[in-house]
Amino acid sequence: MSYAIMAYAVPLNELQAMIGSRDTALLDRLRSQWSSHLASLDELREDTGLDGDDVPSAERALEQMIMGEPYDDRIGFLYGYCLKILCGYAGWSLPNEGWWGMRFSWFETVAGELKNAGVDFDPTDLIFGGAPISLPFIGDFPNIGHLKRAEMIPLLARFDGLNEDAVTDREALEAILQIRDWLRQCVEAERDLVCFYH
Repeated sequence: MSYAIMAYAVPLNELQAMIGSRDTALLDRLRSQWSSHLASLDELREDTGLDGDDVPSAERALEQMIMGEPYDDRIGFLYGYCLKILCGYAGWSLPNEGWWGMRFSWFETVAGELKNAGVDFDPTDLIFGGAPISLPFIGDFPNIGHLKRAEMIPLLARFDGLNEDAVTDREALEAILQIRDWLRQCVEAERDLVCFYH
């Protein structure tokens, strides 16, 4: 089975302000714009066997986040996917051709090529750094990580100094340059980076 990183350029202060904002107009816009996506998340919830009447739907999970209500620890994954919706609303998705249709071993390949290129960075930090807001434990997917703009500025400088000729795997080079593009776009747009892996 293959997976992908979905990367977003997001103003974290705006994203964090949505959580517990009790902004019903925002909630209505999200429900309207993301209705089909929320429905697909409910199918995922059913696949896990958590489709009982006492288990919140994806729409209800989103409502809990916006209204600042207690979370249900059984559905940490739903809150993770709802966070992805919020990232798409507050920011924008970044191209991910170098990180699409991959197996987890791809991280090791890219990490090795980064080392060859003189850049000390573990690409799994993009997906295991944790969510930028407090969420219940997520046992499986999505994996979530984030980098703040201030963290990305020195990291981008390291990526700008990489030795492309030392990278022997051309597909890995594409993935490396894509990370560099994510960093550059976020730094230049004064945004933070949030990544989801599933």
